[in-house]
Amino acid sequence: MSDRSLHNLDWLVLMSTVLLIGIGLLNLYSVGHVPAELSETFEGGNMRFFQRQVIWSVIGLGVMALAYFIPFRYYEGGAVIFYFTVLIMLVVVLLMGAAKGSSRWIVFGGFRFQPSEVMKVALVFLLARFLAEKRHDPNRLRIIVAATAMTLAPFLLIVKQPDLGTALVYPALLLTILYWRGLDEGLMIMILSPVVSAFLTIYSQSKLQSGSYPVLLLAFFVGILIIAYRRREKIFQSILLVGVNLSIMLVIPTLIERLKPYQKQRIIAFLRPESDILGSGWQVYQSKVAVGSGGFLGKGFLRGSQKLLAFLPERHSDFVYSVLSEEAGYIGAIGVLILFSVIIVRGLYLATKVKSRFASLALIGICSYFTFHVAVNIGMTIGLAPVTGLPIPFLSYGGSSMLVSCFFIGVFLNFGSNFYEY
Repeated sequence: MSDRSLHNLDWLVLMSTVLLIGIGLLNLYSVGHVPAELSETFEGGNMRFFQRQVIWSVIGLGVMALAYFIPFRYYEGGAVIFYFTVLIMLVVVLLMGAAKGSSRWIVFGGFRFQPSEVMKVALVFLLARFLAEKRHDPNRLRIIVAATAMTLAPFLLIVKQPDLGTALVYPALLLTILYWRGLDEGLMIMILSPVVSAFLTIYSQSKLQSGSYPVLLLAFFVGILIIAYRRREKIFQSILLVGVNLSIMLVIPTLIERLKPYQKQRIIAFLRPESDILGSGWQVYQSKVAVGSGGFLGKGFLRGSQKLLAFLPERHSDFVYSVLSEEAGYIGAIGVLILFSVIIVRGLYLATKVKSRFASLALIGICSYFTFHVAVNIGMTIGLAPVTGLPIPFLSYGGSSMLVSCFFIGVFLNFGSNFYEY
């Protein structure tokens, strides 16, 4: 690494990251302050999460520095070996789970390691290397199938754990990297629209039971018709687009009617937590109360009532953003979003400037990682997304998540400091 690398260091991204880590530690420190009678009853009611996260943060900064100084060629050259090594770890996790009852972590004494988090890094590098080759046109069927197979292998292993929230990150990484590589917009819409149609159809069924009209579903279908009309020169794709989405919208209600009552209730509670406030919707309801009660300036550090009374579950991990919103208010919540936006926007800008296609695709994968995690986690805290257990980087408690996020930032800074040399 040359002196020019340090000169070109993206200090704005580095400072945004350090600030996010600092905010996360302060937030976990606040989470640990609850009345003494609740500290042993409720998980997170003492300082152990804060103390452990301090250690993980220090290690994470070391990992970030390591990723920054690793020569660029090693990332591309070692992508295949790295991917299959982590894939073997995912298999080992399932085998250990069958024997010991734990199916997400590899345990060494008191240390727990989550391979599904590291696979996010491995998949980004593998997809970037595969699609960086000129002959791998993303609009050719065999290339799409190959890239999908690379993503599907870890996806299925992680779903088996089961950890659907983490597994959903992988399709997001695949689609954004494919799109950046040049995937035709029509194919992108063809891939994504059936998923959106299925979700909106199920959601609309739950709304119909409460007497509401399926406005979102109707608006989405109108959008599909408009897209099909604008792409009418490709008549086969347009007809297929409308036909597939319409079929999903007509078939899913029939399938739902065949479900047993308790199965229907689970789906409704999953999509509309407010329909079961005292049951499966308790987490989201308390989270929305916490976020809303924070107001513009918040209640003040250590003063969040939802946290103090331990009404808010998983306040150290899944709903840590709710604690922040209650105590720091709108200003604090938006401030965190601005810091994440700095990282993502700078990543997108850098991806357009680097001369290495591998680096560009890897940077897009990193941006996708942060965008998906932030959007889903914050979405579930305010009731706009189902609760999936996906952490928000740097803020949620967790060693594996902290190390992976810091490693990605180190790679980001590495590419940014050296892109003139590619």
